[in-house]
Amino acid sequence: MRTMIRRLAPLRLTLLLTAIILASCGGEASTPQPSSQSAMAVDIVGVLLSGPTIVDIGPRSATLLAESNVDLACAVAFGPTTDYGQIAVDQDMLGGGHSDHHPVLTGLEPDTLYHYRLGGLGPDGTVYRSEDFTFRTPPEADAGDRQPNDGAVALSVMGVSSNFGGGDNDSTWGANNAIDGDFGTQWSSDGDGDDAWIELQLPSKTRVTAIGFWTRTMGTSARIFSFQVVTEGGESYGPFVLDGAADLRYFDVDWTAERLRFEAVDTSGGNTGAVEIEVYGEPEM
Repeated sequence: MRTMIRRLAPLRLTLLLTAIILASCGGEASTPQPSSQSAMAVDIVGVLLSGPTIVDIGPRSATLLAESNVDLACAVAFGPTTDYGQIAVDQDMLGGGHSDHHPVLTGLEPDTLYHYRLGGLGPDGTVYRSEDFTFRTPPEADAGDRQPNDGAVALSVMGVSSNFGGGDNDSTWGANNAIDGDFGTQWSSDGDGDDAWIELQLPSKTRVTAIGFWTRTMGTSARIFSFQVVTEGGESYGPFVLDGAADLRYFDVDWTAERLRFEAVDTSGGNTGAVEIEVYGEPEM
């Protein structure tokens, strides 16, 4: 069964997990299950060592943490009602089932009560599902007129310390995910920890007035606590301290550059990277 889970296409596995989570208690999911054991959902709490817990709750995103004593392919359904409507999967589910779960819930609305339910599929085909839980997002912080991706300078990747699994910049965890404007994708290094870096090209020489950085996290690892920025001329700025991992953190700056290298300074180690990086400014005339 473990082999079969690994071979399932990501979309098919996501649909299967969605059916598992949303199936009525004691009922059969609408998607055929891998074995007769999976016709009835088992309470997932029985195989959890910790969680499910919602952490890094921001106005627009949050992270679910859970640790299981069996390898599971997990996903979480969430929404403003018990109809849910949205689904988030483990960030590294493409590797198959595992025990450390940390799906990121994106597309949230500020100051809103959310319902969520965790589901999983075990290597023997057993279906697991939690009861309904809730959390509330905080109000939107006052960030002036700046909104994510609103007026940001177009960027391209010139270099990166590594991409998870040795992939290229367009791969599932590739560097281009850090500048694509999609908070559901991430750049993950391949275990670079404090040595992670990404170099970004601006369209032209630009007076940079602000930068935004959203660190990825896997709960106890892969989080960047601070970073510095180095220009093509060798000028170094920072460190910039990231006081959370729930959304973009903005920093007002004032320098002129055409290329910026974002370097991790202090991290929790592991597959460090970024959900999104933004640069704001005006081209020099």
